[in-house]
Amino acid sequence: MKIGEFISSVNTTKETVRHYEDMNLLQPSWDQNRKVYTKKEIDDFQMIMDLKSMGFSLKDIQLMFNLKKAYGCGNEKLINDVMKQLNNHIDVLKKEEEEILQRRIKLEKEINLIDSYMSNK
Repeated sequence: MKIGEFISSVNTTKETVRHYEDMNLLQPSWDQNRKVYTKKEIDDFQMIMDLKSMGFSLKDIQLMFNLKKAYGCGNEKLINDVMKQLNNHIDVLKKEEEEILQRRIKLEKEINLIDSYMSNK
């Protein structure tokens, strides 16, 4: 399929597709002077969206795609490296979650102080 069909099927923009191509996240084949997008590019695009929804940066996603290209899909080294990336990301999310919790507790204390002050007036 051509780029117009591709962007419609994955609900994105031409600029996004070009950016992902520049990062080698999407690598359509060529037919004479035109890029041809297939189910592989749709699957790769969906994987990018899934990883982004989990909070991974495009740089992290690029690293995972590069590992996949270097080792081949299903390779034990690839799986171990991806698992390491996923576990590291979980650690980062847990830290962010704790920081958010602490900020929420601080805000709730401030609100309680203000409420107490206002009710004593």
